[in-house]
Amino acid sequence: MLRIPGITAALLSATLFLTACESSEERAQKHYESGMSLLEQGDVTRAEVEFRNVFKLNPRHKEARLAYARTQSDAGKIRGAFKQYLTLVEFYPENLEGRIELARMAMLNRDWEEGERHGRAAYELAPDNADVLALIAALDFVKARRDSNEPEARKQAEILKDVLETNPEDGIARRIVVEHLVNRQEFDQALVQLNQGIEFEPDSFELLMARLQVQYELGDNKGVEASLKEMVSKFPENIDLQRTLIAWYLERNDLEGAEAFLRELANRPDAEPAAKIVVVQFLTETQGPEAARAELARLVESEEKNLVYRALLASMDFEEGKQDEAIAELEQVLEQNEPSDDRRNSQILLARMLIQTNNPVGARSLVEEILAEDSGHVAALKMQAAWLIDEDKPSEAIVALRTALAGAPNDASIMTLMGQAHEREGARELAGERYALAVDVSGAAPAESLRYASFLMADNRIESAQSVIQEALNKAPQNIELLRNMAMIYIAQQDWNRATRIVWSLRALGTDQATNVANGIEAEVLSRQERTEDTISFLKDMLSEDTGNTGALAALVETQVRDGQLDEATALLEEQLVARPNDPSLRFLRAGLYFLEDDRARAEEEYKKLLEEFPGNDRVLRTYYSLLIAEGRDAEAGELVDKVIAQRPDASSALLLKAERLEKAQDFEGAIAIYEDLYAKNSSSVILANNLASLITTHRTDPESLERGFAIASRLKGTMFPPLQDTYGWIEYRRGNYEEALAYLEPAAAGLPEDPLVQFHLGMTYAALERTQEARETLTRALEIAGDRPLPQFDVARETLEKLPAPE
Repeated sequence: MLRIPGITAALLSATLFLTACESSEERAQKHYESGMSLLEQGDVTRAEVEFRNVFKLNPRHKEARLAYARTQSDAGKIRGAFKQYLTLVEFYPENLEGRIELARMAMLNRDWEEGERHGRAAYELAPDNADVLALIAALDFVKARRDSNEPEARKQAEILKDVLETNPEDGIARRIVVEHLVNRQEFDQALVQLNQGIEFEPDSFELLMARLQVQYELGDNKGVEASLKEMVSKFPENIDLQRTLIAWYLERNDLEGAEAFLRELANRPDAEPAAKIVVVQFLTETQGPEAARAELARLVESEEKNLVYRALLASMDFEEGKQDEAIAELEQVLEQNEPSDDRRNSQILLARMLIQTNNPVGARSLVEEILAEDSGHVAALKMQAAWLIDEDKPSEAIVALRTALAGAPNDASIMTLMGQAHEREGARELAGERYALAVDVSGAAPAESLRYASFLMADNRIESAQSVIQEALNKAPQNIELLRNMAMIYIAQQDWNRATRIVWSLRALGTDQATNVANGIEAEVLSRQERTEDTISFLKDMLSEDTGNTGALAALVETQVRDGQLDEATALLEEQLVARPNDPSLRFLRAGLYFLEDDRARAEEEYKKLLEEFPGNDRVLRTYYSLLIAEGRDAEAGELVDKVIAQRPDASSALLLKAERLEKAQDFEGAIAIYEDLYAKNSSSVILANNLASLITTHRTDPESLERGFAIASRLKGTMFPPLQDTYGWIEYRRGNYEEALAYLEPAAAGLPEDPLVQFHLGMTYAALERTQEARETLTRALEIAGDRPLPQFDVARETLEKLPAPE
């Protein structure tokens, strides 16, 4: 029998391959069937394991993907469900259930862009489907509101009211109808809708908060109190709710009710010392420090384990200015107690005191002692990580934070620190993920939300930042900082109507702070719309209501000057100075008007007086310094800077000017020394990091300095700002990463075409990459711009040009 081994092997291989595929699909189906059987038995956990096994063998298994998505949704794991449905529609774009559920989840999260994508896709698949039509009505309502089309919004709201008649569990329709009723101030009807919705979603924070707001609008004090107590009970970890209830008691001047509520929390069987400390803090704020001390003394006497309360007494002494006595008392308390969690927590308190009294060495020693006893102590790890980030050791900080995270997986501050560490190492995508997690685990708390929104804004992701702030506002609708930041986004988008609504919301709060913020936003809206007369009129009204409002006065003067009303601005300021002749802000403004009036002598005289009274004042110093430089009085400018430093050695603005002067004089080591000191005090400053890293890597050649510069400049990775691109690109060149360097230096050179050093950096990179013609052109340009500047870099440029191959 004739044998052909090669063909036989190939056929056998093909047969085995087909068998394996069939076997893989069969095994996937068996896992699916097993998972469905487990679901019927109520064993969801094991069923989900089976479904995951399906995906390993056949990721396109539609039925398993649907079943897994449903189990995730039923368990309230919305992120997981969303991910599964999204994978499903990627494989099967025509799957109606997937599109409906994705649209619904996106819209419940107020992600209208994603809701539009899936909702409209669902409509194309099933234009007569009742669920789809409800989603489309909700989307059309949102669009109508965005377009200020009130008749259309009312029409869609009526459609959704009808939807609720047949499907009262539709949470999206319920929210839209409630929003519509609240906007029309039909609060009684809104309350009816909310109560019905809460019957179906009893643990919905959003609906409960909306009901609370409506009850507040209706003046239903009993309802407000009952709702707040219900929410505090349902969300015991939400400290903001507890504070809101206390604030509500205080608004009604019901101090007894507030104290009774706090003591109720403190007297629960499972109450930690922290709950009892809240009572102490409340007494401090409402009855003064003596009442708080009496409560602490009672706790010390009544409880055997009283270390925490004794430590807090020492802390009160510290805050009242008895710093040495407090530290000594706390050290004595610690000596009298054996190692324990309470002792370690008190050591953290002492460490913070030592930091405030400029003893970081002592603080670090305490943290090291704590970690030697308990390597997972969360507070100590967070302090250690913060120091490591400041020292440009983000990788080590992340290791410490991962350990802390194991002990406190829902600690938003750990997520925030991890975000800062990733930012410091230049991993912005990872940093964003951590900031987003901080928002998530904090329940969209204001501080975390504002931090993440600021991060997104820095990357020009305006809509994402808006979504983050909106989610936070849903839970803290009266937070002034959230409202202010949302207004700034609307102004940037030129959405004047919504910015104005924020102004109304702020004014409705009725506090001085809210009113001041509202005034600032309204003035900005008028100014951005170039409604100069309206702006001036508005600012004058503000000033007439509050004659001491320096901010309004400054804005009014600036607006009048910009409109060519210099005489009016001067007369206004002179009038204010009669009432407040020694006000430094008014005097600074007047000096600026002297300058505009070309009376430079009087302007200089006023700046000089202000600096004598307030040495180191940043605005005055920089303005006066610029005046001297503009007049060619460089030596006097230098003397001014030296004088301010002699008076205020910690004046950062003066030190920065000094560093700039030293760099200009080619005293690079002197400039580096100043930047090192400033950076040690504030290593989070991107500008300081850039300038220090640039100086080190441009004017030092040793490997240690190069690595130090890289550690400082790692955060610049991904930057779009030319000066920062130049710094990072040149460091990558120095490290031999020429392609990476080129990606930064080309846009840097385009953005700074007249900077010879930037052109030099790019030219050297072209030379390293053997792009000879571009190297020759760029280095020649660098030398032309440099002229006769005697920097060694330009000698290197000449030598490099001589070594380049001659053009063909």
